[in-house]
Amino acid sequence: MTKNDRHKDAEIFAEILRKTKLPNEITIGKFILKGTKGVKDKIQYNQDGFESLQNEHEYTFPILDGDLQVSLQLYENTSDFYRLFCYTKINGKEGMTFSVNLTTEKESDNVIYLTQKIKFSEQYKGSEKLAQAHRRQKQIVFCEQLKKLGFDVTDNNDIILGIFDPTKKQLVNTSLEKFLNDFIVVSILKGHFQGNKGYQLEILPTYNKLDYIFTGNDDEIENLPLKVIENKTKRNIPLGMRYKVFKKDNFKCIACGKNANDGAKLHVDHKIPFSLGGLTELNNLQTLCSECNLSKSNKHID
Repeated sequence: MTKNDRHKDAEIFAEILRKTKLPNEITIGKFILKGTKGVKDKIQYNQDGFESLQNEHEYTFPILDGDLQVSLQLYENTSDFYRLFCYTKINGKEGMTFSVNLTTEKESDNVIYLTQKIKFSEQYKGSEKLAQAHRRQKQIVFCEQLKKLGFDVTDNNDIILGIFDPTKKQLVNTSLEKFLNDFIVVSILKGHFQGNKGYQLEILPTYNKLDYIFTGNDDEIENLPLKVIENKTKRNIPLGMRYKVFKKDNFKCIACGKNANDGAKLHVDHKIPFSLGGLTELNNLQTLCSECNLSKSNKHID
């Protein structure tokens, strides 16, 4: 895909996001966080005129620590790639909490994958091992919480929030409203876990810094090329293969028949679970909505 193609597809995506309306609230599992449209302050680039969402998705959520201002911004970075960012500001403290790449794959008709690895980057003075241990523990806890909330998080700690088809001008595995809700939810929750964004959510436990080193056998697989990842673990499902599974199953859940237009969030699942010997190959993969996938656990559905 050329730079012009990336720019064109990003503009199509931005235009559709600008037209998508959200209620002045977000849904976090069964919890609803109410807010208002708009922010009162300058946050990062929201007044600079070059970001593509044009202040259309900015919200203020009153929380225990004050008014949490949220600004979604989509623009081209210095590497000529487009990313969707979430910036927050509260009590004068501002920062970026989360972003997703607009990633394309040649083997899947140049659809755009809205995906990002979940990781943390804070440092400790004088103790890199302690910093690494704390980052890893937060990554484990946060990813497990996201999975329980129905998010599609891979074993490689990548979260897949949406798959956008520029030709059809729509998401194929979720609705635009759910995508925006989920992106804001992940961003706000991650800001809570980061611990340096000026707020803590009362619905989550306080996440203080560790004073001991956490150890475990579940070491992270870094963001390697897909062929290398496949050699590391056959459980991880490459992005291009995910799209092929959705296409094979006509972009709907094979258990209940729901699709994105019905409000479903679609996941790709192993028919025979990996833990029971199932392989990551097309004939052992199926499309399930998040509800059916959560209810399946390690049971074999065919």
